[in-house]
Amino acid sequence: MLAREYHQRWEVENTIDELKIHLLGRKTHVRSQKPREVVQEVYGWLLGHWSVRMLMFQAATTAGIPPLRLSFTGTLRVIRRAIPKFQHLQPEEFPLFSIG
Repeated sequence: MLAREYHQRWEVENTIDELKIHLLGRKTHVRSQKPREVVQEVYGWLLGHWSVRMLMFQAATTAGIPPLRLSFTGTLRVIRRAIPKFQHLQPEEFPLFSIG
């Protein structure tokens, strides 16, 4: 029982670390001024974290490896390097969103 609770706590702490340190950067502050906007901003952060994790899951599944073998920070590096390439594509050129 204690080991299971410790594992759960460890997963939560890792997720918070990924969100605060790696995804947002060390000095990111909440920019919103109103409570409703703060909630919206936090949801945006959570959606960004979920998106990275989902991409990791899809990549691991495609490669036939366990998703936990992939590095969150390594995945972020790959995404950040790919952003300039994808900024110049037309919507129909995106690999995941092509029609037909």
